[in-house]
Amino acid sequence: MSDFVQLAAVAALNDGGETPRRMSEIYARRRDLVCDALAEIGVDVRKPKGTIFIWAPVPEGHTSASYCELVLAESGVVVSPGGAYGPNGEGWFRISLTVPDERLTEAMERLRSSLAR
Repeated sequence: MSDFVQLAAVAALNDGGETPRRMSEIYARRRDLVCDALAEIGVDVRKPKGTIFIWAPVPEGHTSASYCELVLAESGVVVSPGGAYGPNGEGWFRISLTVPDERLTEAMERLRSSLAR
């Protein structure tokens, strides 16, 4: 089965026209928006090369859950605690880049205004 998935991926990249490039540009723009906002509020995040999620370390003194609760209470923005994805996720939180640009921009502005250093 995995051979078929790989062949489908190759076909999509080879025959997808401009779609793969446009999607890469969209996710890169969203990645930069999120990572820049997180850096501004003091989260030490590194920009990944290709993903639809940003995984960032929780600030010192927090668990994944406690930081996500703080973010929700202070900014009204939902981020996912890494611990929900297994023990290796503890100490991290996740933000999805699949959210439309307008909502992601609003969420990052709310983070900046409520959690700035």
